[in-house]
Amino acid sequence: MDKQFRYQTLKFHYEKKLGYGYGNNKTVVTNLIKMQKVTTLIIMVILNLACKNTINLEMKTKDMLEHIEVRELNTNHWLTYTDIVIDAPIEKVWQVLTDWNNISNWSSSLVGINGNTHNNGKVMISYLVDGKTYNTPHVFIYKDMEEFGWSDRMEGSFAGLTDNHRFRVEKISDIQTRFIQSDDFKGIGNKDMSAEQIAKITVEFFPIFNRELKIEVEN
Repeated sequence: MDKQFRYQTLKFHYEKKLGYGYGNNKTVVTNLIKMQKVTTLIIMVILNLACKNTINLEMKTKDMLEHIEVRELNTNHWLTYTDIVIDAPIEKVWQVLTDWNNISNWSSSLVGINGNTHNNGKVMISYLVDGKTYNTPHVFIYKDMEEFGWSDRMEGSFAGLTDNHRFRVEKISDIQTRFIQSDDFKGIGNKDMSAEQIAKITVEFFPIFNRELKIEVEN
């Protein structure tokens, strides 16, 4: 009798939980559907969180490898900033970057730096744009194993502006280097070109050079 009583008691509570004896089959089906919806919702939440974590990780990884930015510094003063992580020692990156005679073999934009490449030397910078080479004189800025570039008044279509172009390397570790290419443009410009406009133009091209350098160094 005790066993039978316990069985009936357990059966009563179980059926009550599922809806038996307290409604028709429709009530039971409704309860089951609710349980299924809750289970599905829990699975969707878990998957959504998993996807978000994956996306955030990918974004963080990408941000660590490459950074591209255009920023207003002041009135009529805009900065183009780009960098990329290269899997190679800083010495190797610098060697490839400053091999002036070989730069045109891997760069599709900056194709020549000729002249006195010591600090304060006069150089001719050659850029390839739409199949045509443009040569511009500059006073060279050079710090060995650190950076090179120029800071001059611009001419022609860019009259009224000055630029401060830098190619810089920073050691991350013995096997990784951050390469930075930046330029800040300053001045009122002219009716055809402002500091903001040229910053937004150059940000399209700087990353291409950076990636070409990365490929050349790592291969």
